[in-house]
Amino acid sequence: MSQSKFTPYPVFNFQIKETIGQTFSHSLRYLILFIFLFSLNCSEKKPGSDPSVTIGLLGLNAGTQTDQGSNDGKPGEVLPPIPPVVGPPAAPGQPLNAPILNDPQNQVTEAPLAQDQYKIYGKILVNNISFQQPVHNQTTITAYIGRRNLKLEPDGTVVNAIEFRTLTPGNPNPDGNLWFSFLYRSNEKYRLLLVARNEFGSSSKEINFHHNRDCIGAPLAPATIGDCNNHCMEASLVGAQMEFKAKYKQPGDIDYLWLDISGYSPRGGMAILEFNTTVYNFDPAQPPLPPGFQTVTTTLYEQGKNHMCVELQSFIFFEDGNGIHQNLLIEKMRLE
Repeated sequence: MSQSKFTPYPVFNFQIKETIGQTFSHSLRYLILFIFLFSLNCSEKKPGSDPSVTIGLLGLNAGTQTDQGSNDGKPGEVLPPIPPVVGPPAAPGQPLNAPILNDPQNQVTEAPLAQDQYKIYGKILVNNISFQQPVHNQTTITAYIGRRNLKLEPDGTVVNAIEFRTLTPGNPNPDGNLWFSFLYRSNEKYRLLLVARNEFGSSSKEINFHHNRDCIGAPLAPATIGDCNNHCMEASLVGAQMEFKAKYKQPGDIDYLWLDISGYSPRGGMAILEFNTTVYNFDPAQPPLPPGFQTVTTTLYEQGKNHMCVELQSFIFFEDGNGIHQNLLIEKMRLE
């Protein structure tokens, strides 16, 4: 019985061969310059789509860092470490209290169809933001969204953020309230940090969340799928790592056996488990494979740790004196 683990990585080589003359080369340069200036002019005139007017680093005006809703299925790009977002000091006569946050409310739903025609996004709304004591109007309240490695450092810097926005009590949303909403990929794990800050102190709240679109009702790992007296898949925690195992109880007296395990995102089909297989070939010079369980194990790819939902698959193919037999086991599992 031999096991193999592999991942195909195709390599594409592109070669560019210059065959244009000097005159055409100059024309091409002018065309590229024109396109660049035109796009720059358009970007300067593009209106902000977010209703919240934001305050950026060190009190400077700044917009949302990523275009919400434009994610094409790839993980969001991580921003550089973000220093504390600081607003102007309190105006005369306003409260001189540190911004100690109460627990906000949050709601996770499917993204509106107008923003999500392919039905791949969730939406988180964080509202009812309030403080234990009144704060002045220049107090900054910043919401950061990222993966579960999103972190607030002791010096106030935020690392591993994908997107962030800032409001103040003096400059809230158009409806006069403090709230934040973000779109993000369904079936994946995220974290939101809410940080309030003024010259008298700061406080923060952390929310771990996800939107379950494709694994509603699926068992939560660690769990077992299938009939382990025949063919099943198991997820178990081994140390700090989730391990996935396919098991098959073979009858013995077989000439050939293939047993594999793999796992994919329910949408898009991206592999989030390492593919692994075990194979047996009868060899007259060796003892036959005795009846009993055969197993194959695997673990999550690093990018798979961002997912809260996996479609597990295990395929059996074997040959004995009665012919060829095969079975495919497919089931979803939650990895929250």
